Amino acid sequence: MDSKHAILWPVIISLVVHLTLITATGAIDLRQNIPDMEILAVSLEELYPDIPYQEENEWVNEKNPTDNDDENKVAIDDGWREDTVDLGSLDTKYADYLQLIKRRILRVWEYPQKAFEKNEEGNVIVRLSIDADGKLAHTVLLTSSGFPELDKGALNVIKDVAPFAPLPEYYNLSRLHVVALFRYRIRN
Repeated sequence: MDSKHAILWPVIISLVVHLTLITATGAIDLRQNIPDMEILAVSLEELYPDIPYQEENEWVNEKNPTDNDDENKVAIDDGWREDTVDLGSLDTKYADYLQLIKRRILRVWEYPQKAFEKNEEGNVIVRLSIDADGKLAHTVLLTSSGFPELDKGALNVIKDVAPFAPLPEYYNLSRLHVVALFRYRIRN
């Protein structure tokens, strides 16, 4: 009986001490409020690029001198509908579809080796246009990182993961433009 007590007490004391240490270290933030930086990240925040968004097919409103201002003009619905959304948008209408795009990108996105070797960092903003059938219509570099390798890396990853799933019918869109921020950071 005494040999059991001799073994049991140190085990109980050890458990109590370990639980106390685990609880204490969990309550203390040893990072000193230094945020963790991810090596690669697709930003989930909404962004507003410096370059204003311009449609490819802009409507030109030219006034013909023969037009009468009092006329009622009727808009013609040609059935073509577009919308633009940030990849990190929390809009419930697009959230599931955008999540699918993010997952596809994150599966193949890598830091360009040459840029990594040169310690190049930066943000790249890209607009990808997806047709209703999921086909990638085009990609546009909206804001450059200042480093060609990072810019090409962001554009190429979009092309590599295309085509995408068809747009859900309830979107009632012919094309969806998605603006994505690619943040390239090297952890120190």
